[in-house]
Amino acid sequence: MKTSIYTIIVFIFAGLFSACKEETIERPHVLDEVPSTTYFDAEIFAEQDLKIYGTWKIFDISGGIHGLGYEPNFDYLVIKRIGIYGFAKDNSLLEFGKIVPALWNPNDLRLKVDFEKDEQSGSFFTDTEKYVHYTGNDTLHLSSPCCDRFNYHFERVK
Repeated sequence: MKTSIYTIIVFIFAGLFSACKEETIERPHVLDEVPSTTYFDAEIFAEQDLKIYGTWKIFDISGGIHGLGYEPNFDYLVIKRIGIYGFAKDNSLLEFGKIVPALWNPNDLRLKVDFEKDEQSGSFFTDTEKYVHYTGNDTLHLSSPCCDRFNYHFERVK
């Protein structure tokens, strides 16, 4: 009887430890071959905005005419220094180009950017004008400046 109890306890603890194992997400390498100075020679963002760089996994799309968003049709947004972006699905590049910060408005404390696709890129992301804001250091929100457009919500991968 004691052996059965010990066996059950071992299986319970093994199950708990395996359930707590962190999921590893492989970062897409879709922009690795694109040199950082492809579009700009120097940093385009202010120091407080540098946390935009990294690999971001989409977890929600909200907004639109009905406010319900839509199911994501890509997996990752990769933002590489200096102002290079790419949308990826299944480690394939859907679109890439440059991020252009909008002219700074002293009445607006938010960073506003425009995603401009490269001439060599396919067209994927059509709602290109976005406000950038964060929840903590690991959640990125790209919000539309106006009416019936979509907002994108990401979690940092790297």
